[in-house]
Amino acid sequence: MTRATPRVLAALASLALLAGCHRHTATAGNCRAILDRLVEMELKESGFRDPALVPRWQGELARRFDDDLHRCRTIQVGDDLLACLRAAQNPEDIAHKCVK
Repeated sequence: MTRATPRVLAALASLALLAGCHRHTATAGNCRAILDRLVEMELKESGFRDPALVPRWQGELARRFDDDLHRCRTIQVGDDLLACLRAAQNPEDIAHKCVK
């Protein structure tokens, strides 16, 4: 999981710069959903398939990136954020489609 940590951090940091129309300020739940989806994608890409591993890493990284999650609450997200996160195939989809 050492590879995923810098990528997750970079994705969260880039989210703080994005805004647009039909948007609202991200809630704590929105930010956590973004992080959880990024972690899920990174684990899958790294070959981890254990379903118990996903929530464990989501919780661990939420604690580790607590400051980033607070900064995330300044970004603008679309009203369809959760549907967009479910449809996203990679972190770039999240950055460019879900929070642009």
